[in-house]
Parts: sequence; structure tokens; C-alpha cells
Amino acid sequence: MKQILILIAGLFLFSCASSQGFDRGLMRESLSRDQINTCNEIERILNLKAQLPKPFKLAIYFKDSFTYHHFCHDRTALTLENKNKIAELEKDLIDKKIVSDLFVINNSIVHGISLKDIRLAAARLGADAVMVIDGIGSVDKHNNVLGATYCLIITPFFIPGTIADSLYISRANLWDVRNEFLYLSLEEEAKTTETRPAFFIEKKRVINEAKIQSLNKLIPSILNRMIKMEPKDEE
Repeated sequence: MKQILILIAGLFLFSCASSQGFDRGLMRESLSRDQINTCNEIERILNLKAQLPKPFKLAIYFKDSFTYHHFCHDRTALTLENKNKIAELEKDLIDKKIVSDLFVINNSIVHGISLKDIRLAAARLGADAVMVIDGIGSVDKHNNVLGATYCLIITPFFIPGTIADSLYISRANLWDVRNEFLYLSLEEEAKTTETRPAFFIEKKRVINEAKIQSLNKLIPSILNRMIKMEPKDEE
């Protein structure tokens, strides 16, 4: 039994010994699920025209997202903090007469995962445009110099020899509900670092901290870009 524990500790030490870094390209590729496959599709998209009225009704949808290099799935959750940010965004956009109404789409009325499914749900709610917000996170867990003590088996419980670096990329795409015209596409990322004993590192907690920071950067970026938009004036 003792030999087995030593072997497990050795494998643990080896697996966390060095930083692997983040593959941003692969993370962004994982976010891009709607692909253009044919020349006809490219031509169709190039022929799309902006047609938003001014002001317009905006729906926001927080799309299911996932964490790269992890077993658990993650949702870009509409936490209380995010709700407050959305409320601030709504007030600013209405005050500036960019939107007439802003609301969040409940997951219960979206029957599918494609952009078409999301646009259909937004149409049911009478929205002119829908902003899809999603994101992806990754954790790079490795040991610092104190990690060498982990060979003593019990030290991973109390020696802060493990570093967990987290990267979260959040994204917002604004689509026309009627014709799928893309008005804007934004990305923001945030990194956080946590140093703890190995057995007290929680990947979900580390990712969530980076997610909150990333979304906190994304919301102001959305406002700045939408202020610069010039929707079609109502006739």
C-alpha cells in the first residue's frame, strides 16, 4: 500500500511539474462553431445588408460554453454581478437612444444550439437584434519550487507548491435577427493566478475568477462599439 501511495505521489508530481501554457488559437477555434463551407454561402453573406431600425430592440443570449482541457462543462452564467452589468448596459443604450428595449433570452425557449435556433427565440420575443455572449477557459497547473516537497505524500495537503494559471476568453457577437447580418464581434480575455497546496486547487474556482474579470471587460467594450454603430433611421 505504501509503495502504491509513493507511486501515485510521484506521478502527481511529474504531471504538475512544469507549465504547459495556453493554446489561444485552439481555444478560439473551439469557440467558432458556425463555419462557412461553400462559395455560395460566402456570396450570400456578402450580400447581407444592415437593416436595424433606430432605436432597436436587443436580446442578449448567454450561450453554453465549455472549458478546454477539462472534464467539466461550464456555463457563462448570468450571475448577480453580470445582471447588474447588463442593467447598466441597458440604461446607457436606452439613454443614448441606441436601443428601445433590452432583455435576456431564457434558455428554456432556445430549442437547439445553432445561431438559427437563437435567432428564432429572439424573433419570438420581438427582438430586432440578438447578442450572443459565450466564452472558453483553460487552466495551466504546475508546481513552483515548493512542489519538490510533494514526494513526502502528505505535503500536497498543506504546502503551497502548486500554481494554477487560468485564461478565460469571452466573446460577444451581435446578429440581425431577420437576415443574420453581423454588426459586431468582440473578444476580451483575462488571466488569474492562484497558489495553493495541490489538493486545494479547484479548477472551476480559478476559471470562474478569470471569467468574471473577462466579462467585466467585455461589457464596456460592447457599449463603446454600439455607440459607434449607425443603425438605419426609422422612416
